[in-house]
Amino acid sequence: MATLTAQHPSRQSLRALLAGTWADRVLLLLAVVAIVFSWQWIQAEIGAGPPMVSVYHDDMLLAVYPLPERGNSIRFQAEGDIGISEVVIDEHGVHMASSPCTSQRCVLSGTHRHAGDIIACVPNHILVSIRGQSSPEHAAFDALAE
Repeated sequence: MATLTAQHPSRQSLRALLAGTWADRVLLLLAVVAIVFSWQWIQAEIGAGPPMVSVYHDDMLLAVYPLPERGNSIRFQAEGDIGISEVVIDEHGVHMASSPCTSQRCVLSGTHRHAGDIIACVPNHILVSIRGQSSPEHAAFDALAE
């Protein structure tokens, strides 16, 4: 009786794909290290300095505000492609109060307060981002495991 000794074709192609010279492996390792360091650098840049809220229309910066102290609030009306979006910045964070878009996802996303958070009204081309260090009361852990 005949037996099949050939390997599965996908395993052969995987081995052929992973075959390479030492130079290929070194270049792959360097690329992975560069990606990791780039990610760390980007995270450090986002978290540097006091928390600031930036409002953009397309690639144009419309306004930059610090997160205000208790009792203060800032209302900013950003003119977009389809109308005016109202951004509210207060001690709790930043949220989109109103927008002319039909889905209202930017309004329904709620209040954002952490560095790196983004609110985007895609139909109106308005982007709100928070950069800098989060305030100490918001710097708590997401979860604890024992």
